[in-house]
Amino acid sequence: MDTTALSKFSYGLYVVGVKTESGLGGCIIDAAGQVAMGDNPVVTLACNKKSYTNECIKATGEFTLSVLPANVDPFVVGNFGLQSGREVDKWANVPHTIKDGLPLLDNAVAYLRLRVVNSLEFATHTLFVCELTDAENGANPAKPLIYADYQAAMKEAASETLQKSKESGAAPAHRVQWRCLICDYIYDGETPFEDLPDSWQCPLCGEGKSAFAKEEVE
Repeated sequence: MDTTALSKFSYGLYVVGVKTESGLGGCIIDAAGQVAMGDNPVVTLACNKKSYTNECIKATGEFTLSVLPANVDPFVVGNFGLQSGREVDKWANVPHTIKDGLPLLDNAVAYLRLRVVNSLEFATHTLFVCELTDAENGANPAKPLIYADYQAAMKEAASETLQKSKESGAAPAHRVQWRCLICDYIYDGETPFEDLPDSWQCPLCGEGKSAFAKEEVE
């Protein structure tokens, strides 16, 4: 049997976003797919049993999927796919948004939020059976990146860009902050800004959430 034939069995590429004990985590996933529609669409996800992301999904029972575009920066693939979340804060290296406590990659094609309803254990992977709890299209109009295209044109570049960033000590590091346009107060609370109640007010000038603007900070 020639198992390299499986490399021609194409999937999309996705960034999984999870909560960890100390913050956020995630990884690159290629084995995910919709298996049922109806009132409660069902999606399955196969995740390596040795990965930190697998542990986090089992602990929290929920995660997000950011659908990668064909024109994604190879660094994003290397960042999430070629290093461990036990050692690196991957989300600190890329522009992202927190929605209801879970991270979403900026510039993605689409976003899914999933809740685990069942799971099966195999030799190398856990198959999570999930209910779709939220979904939206992203702003990027590009076609989704598929596994075959990644193998053919991006795998080497992903590894190279990650290695260069480590060697230079200059890996892209982006974070998002919310600044009040009235008094310049920068929100620094533990609750994600998007999750604050509509009645929340700026502690300095008393303006509401609508007075705040999201900014990307390096």
